[in-house]
Amino acid sequence: MTANTTKNQDDERVPLPPFEGKRLPSTRGRSSMSDDNENSLEDSQKSKSVTEEVTYPSTVEPEKLTETDSQQDSASNFKLGKTLLGLGVFVLLTGNILVLTNHLKPSSSMAGMEGMDHGDMSMEDMMAVDGSFNPNPVRVETVKPQVLEASVSYTGTIKPYEEIMVYPRVAGQLTNYSVYPGDRVTAGQPIATLDASELTTGVAEAAAEVSTMETDLEMSKIEVDEQRSAIAQIEADLDYLNLKKDRFARLVKDRVISQDEFDVVDSEVRSKEAALKQARVKLARMEAQVTNNRAKINQAKAKVDTAKVMQGYTTINSPISGIVQERNIDPGVVVQPSMGIVKIGNYDRVRLQANVAQSDAVNIRPGATVVATIPGSNIAPIKGKTTSIFPQANSQTRTVTVEAVIDNPDGQLLSGKFLEMQIVTARKPNAITIPQAAVVEFQDQPSVWVVEGDTVTAQPITLGMSTGDRIEVISGLESGQAVVTSGQNRLVENAPVAVINQSEQFIPTNKAANQDIQIQLISPDNNEVAMGDVQLILEVKDDRGQPIEVKDLEVSASMPMKNMAPMTAKVEVQPADKPGRFQVDTYLSMKGDWTITAQVKDPKNKGKQEFTVKVQ
Repeated sequence: MTANTTKNQDDERVPLPPFEGKRLPSTRGRSSMSDDNENSLEDSQKSKSVTEEVTYPSTVEPEKLTETDSQQDSASNFKLGKTLLGLGVFVLLTGNILVLTNHLKPSSSMAGMEGMDHGDMSMEDMMAVDGSFNPNPVRVETVKPQVLEASVSYTGTIKPYEEIMVYPRVAGQLTNYSVYPGDRVTAGQPIATLDASELTTGVAEAAAEVSTMETDLEMSKIEVDEQRSAIAQIEADLDYLNLKKDRFARLVKDRVISQDEFDVVDSEVRSKEAALKQARVKLARMEAQVTNNRAKINQAKAKVDTAKVMQGYTTINSPISGIVQERNIDPGVVVQPSMGIVKIGNYDRVRLQANVAQSDAVNIRPGATVVATIPGSNIAPIKGKTTSIFPQANSQTRTVTVEAVIDNPDGQLLSGKFLEMQIVTARKPNAITIPQAAVVEFQDQPSVWVVEGDTVTAQPITLGMSTGDRIEVISGLESGQAVVTSGQNRLVENAPVAVINQSEQFIPTNKAANQDIQIQLISPDNNEVAMGDVQLILEVKDDRGQPIEVKDLEVSASMPMKNMAPMTAKVEVQPADKPGRFQVDTYLSMKGDWTITAQVKDPKNKGKQEFTVKVQ
């Protein structure tokens, strides 16, 4: 510039007198903003900030010149700062808005497929893409009353119905075993023998004693008979003497004979009477001896019988039918009556026993259902009922023994086998139950997601007893409602859902009740179409197969997808050229099987039908 100028407060250019002095850079265009704002507004500042060189005239006083220049620079800097500050605030607000917009922008349901040319992708290819679709895929279960049994499981064991240790009745040397553990025996079957020769000798001695006593008895009987004959003779003599005495008494009275003669006869009578008395006493003694001999004979015979019985004890027989469990003594050992030699168990019936905790035992009643399984075996589950609950608990384990007696016709259940006993503690025949996986916490209370149409709502519930993977719902659910059992982690109130079964196949949720019409796919007749624009012809018929007019037909198109909800396509429906027919236009963008669901929306008629269309 040929003339240096500066800007005063009234924005008028004031010429400065020539001055040849030191040139100083002006401070106009500088700002106290942060480095970040300066960097973001670099272009704006460069366009507005200009560094000017001012040449002060030599004729102007230095102090006056400095004051004037300072005032002018301060005013310029103030206005420029305001401008730059406004620009900075604008840029910051704009940036924040852009960030929020990008953050809140809805993500595409096909984000996992961005950049892909999926026009030729098959359903299998599409299933391999990791992505998510709306609505949310869920699995559901329809609530219905069913039998609910609460039970407890414990490890138990099998015991025979009867278990007997066989002891010898007499001492002797064990000479033979006819059975071995595992052998089946019947009641009365010989299982072992003893060598006891002294018992055989005892039988012979007792028999000889009986024979001797029988001989003595016969002699006593003879003596008794002789004594009875002697008594009879004395009685006859006494009768004669009594007659003679009576005759002599008359003769003495008539003075035919003397008194001495009468006294002789009277003396003879008295003598015979004394002899008769003694004979009778002797006979009584003899008869008593005979009786005594007979008693001794009976005792001797009893000894013989006892000896024979003891001799019979040398053969040991099985007391019950069953299976030999143990053989405790080897042959050749001299055994005593206190030594058990064989243990036998009756397995026609068996006892299933489990030690149950006291807290569970109080809920078990006699007759409760028991289901037992034997781990590691191919034996079918064993069903029975509790027959006994032991009244006394184990003082060390604090458990109570619960027992069930069951039949064992095949003999497969043997002692010592471990089993799992499931004992029913409560039973409800018409309980509303759901999988425990269906229960979620919603607003601090147990709830389930209930499917209503194509959306879900949270339903608070009251829970009851549980067993296995199921739990009772006391209140909050009714029979027929559909609850979500899998896929709850993304659900919110009124969230759209699509129901899939265990095979990852789409299940329509709007099943029509009381269906009285049918829907038929007229075109294409082979259910195959090319990928892209597709036109379908549907026809609504009554229960007699005749076309009928309906006001509204709702049609949807979907394709099952792996690990995600079904893919859907936009569908347009309009009446066709014939009554009851509808033209369906859609765009099927992927190869595979598409499910076409048609539902009549008519107050007088109800019907719903699904078709599978294969896209080539």
